Order: sequence, then C-alpha cells, then structure tokens
Amino acid sequence: MTVSARAFWLLRGRLGRVSALGRSAASLLAAPGTAGRAFRGFRSSDLRHDAIIISGTEMAKQIQKEIQRGVESWISLGNGRPHLSIILVGDNPASHTYVRKKIKAAAAVGICSEIILKPKDVSQEELLDITNQLNMDPRVSGILVQLPLPDHVDERTVCNGIAPEKDVDGFHIINIGRLCLDQHSLIPATASAVWEIIKRTGIETFGKNVVVAGRSKNAGMPIAMLLHTDGEHERPGGDATVTIAHRYTPKEQLKIHTLLADVIVVAAVVFTPLTLSRSLFHLHNLPMLFIVREIQKDAAQVGVHLEKCFGIPKLITSDMVKEGAAVIDVGINYVHDPMTGKTKLVGDVDFEAVKKKASFITPVPGGVGPMTVAMLLKNTLLAAKKIIY
Repeated sequence: MTVSARAFWLLRGRLGRVSALGRSAASLLAAPGTAGRAFRGFRSSDLRHDAIIISGTEMAKQIQKEIQRGVESWISLGNGRPHLSIILVGDNPASHTYVRKKIKAAAAVGICSEIILKPKDVSQEELLDITNQLNMDPRVSGILVQLPLPDHVDERTVCNGIAPEKDVDGFHIINIGRLCLDQHSLIPATASAVWEIIKRTGIETFGKNVVVAGRSKNAGMPIAMLLHTDGEHERPGGDATVTIAHRYTPKEQLKIHTLLADVIVVAAVVFTPLTLSRSLFHLHNLPMLFIVREIQKDAAQVGVHLEKCFGIPKLITSDMVKEGAAVIDVGINYVHDPMTGKTKLVGDVDFEAVKKKASFITPVPGGVGPMTVAMLLKNTLLAAKKIIY
C-alpha cells in the first residue's frame, strides 16, 4: 500500500518517529541520506530540508509487481500470455538500448515479447505491411514502433497504422483524441508515468497552478491533458490550471509562469544533437528554440563532439522555482562532463540547485524513465485484457 506524501508528513510530525507504514513511504520518497532515520517533530527553528527525491526506480518496481500479479491472474483464467511486438528500425544505439530495456522488463513481469528489426532504408510501405500483419495476429496484444524513424518515413502515418486497441505507446490519433475528450484510452507511456508519479506521491493538483514546459505530441501535450481535465469525468484528470510553454516561449516569460507554479513538469523534447561546452543560459529573453540554436553554433565553433539531447539541460534553474514546488523532470540529455571527461545523463532541470527549493523532485536518471517502461507494460496488459476497446 502506497502512503501519500501528506500522510507521510503527518506521521513525521505527529508521531515523532517512522512507523512501519511510514518507513514504506520513506523508501519511496526519501531525500539522500534520510532513508531509515527516525524523524522527530517539527520545530520552528529547524532548517529547511532539501526536496524529497522521488525514486522512479522504486515506484516502477512496485508497479511491475502489480503488473506481474495481473498477468498471472489473467493467465489463470485460461487466457493467453500477453505479447508485445516491437518494430525497431536502423542501428541507432540509443533506440537499441531502450528496446533492450523494454524486452527485459517485459520478461520480468511475464509478458512475451519480440523484436522485428528492419534496416534504416526500409520503406514506409513495408512498415505499414508489418503493422497490418500484427494487427490481424490474435497472438499479439500490443505493438509499438520505436521512435525516432528515418527521415523518409512519416512517423504519424506509421503510428496510425497500428490498431488503436494494440497501440501501447498511445500515439494513434484515436487514442490521442480520446485522451483529449477525457475518455478512456491507451495513454502515452511518458505522460502516464508523470501522472502516476504525481498520484502515488500525493502531490496536489486540484486547483493548483501547473506549468508544462514542452508541447510534444508524445509527452508535453498528453501530460497537460491529464493534468487539466475534470477529475470526475470518465477518465479522471488533475483539475489543475495548466500553462504550456514551448520552443517559442521567451525564457523570461517562462520564468514568470514557473515562479507561480505549484507543479512544474519539464518535457522540452528537442530531437536534435546538442552540447553544453559553455553556459549559454544567460540568454534569458530568448525563446527555447533560439537557445537550442545558440548551443549548436557554440559546439560547431569550438569543435566539440556533439552529444545526444532530447531536451534542454538546465532549462529550469533554481531562480525559476518557488519554494515548495514539485518538479518532475522528463528530460534526457547525454552531455559531456568536463570533470570526468565522460558522457553523463542529465535532465532539463538544474537538479542540485533546484532540489534546495522544491518539495519534491524526480532525478535523472532514476525518475520518469523507469516509470515510462512500467507504464508501457501496464498498457500491454490492458490491451491484452481488452479493457478499453
């Protein structure tokens, strides 16, 4: 049983110690070095603690156990084992790594899976033929096409080629449309991961101000849909007042909104190789798109090897966050670490600085990433059980 953050803090303040139930919450919602310690009651002289770091890794383990039980229960009723088919195009190392993680996680919860590997010059017609065959295969519960696809292939056309009831990525136009109409659908895994983190952590969204930095169709947009829609509809939402920022939002305008936000979700997806060889975030009044371009120019001028980024490192800094805000970081950026000379994974948030002001924060790695894989598996089980369609 997951203990909400509110209950956790009540236990901390009123009992002056961590009960067995409180320790369960502390393992999931723990600032570094605090897990397992006995807590005392709050005194006004106490200094403010850093944010509680939400372990997406631990939360994902809990969800995977729930999925595993669901799979075994489904099979015990005489049904076939859920089956996930993944179409992987080309030799992109990152895509291959992500697919391996999905296959490993599927096996851990008892879901069968397969990889259909195609060369990078595969035609769009062939991919549509493959999805059509999988659509008609009763053995296949869920289908996903690992993105990004080569430039000559239209991703929207291929995603729409997957039957909505087997679209475990939630990218089909029907699933996106149902999401926008507050109806049950297979929800994009990243958006579902953010929503699940917020719910299980007990972060309040009802009547709160939320900023979603990013409007991608796979992350920012569906996250905003989940957070702003009616909590009493067919598919309950967060009842929040949501502001969506995007690549043309000036940095100073973004800061105005984030300083008012109770919850900040950072999902500034930019499918472009970037680097941070020097700090360029003094360009405060430029939109995100122009900051990206400046980073690219900077890299070219100094001849630095470009690292892959799917966001904007340090887009959100501590001066942009109000005290006590919850910060969810969806960014994935592989940047050069000058201290070690190696590549490291960071998010879109200046983690070390922001955690000193936030109430809750997700790390990168170990935050939204593991939860995204878990929610993909949950979608596969839902598709197998035909609960939504």
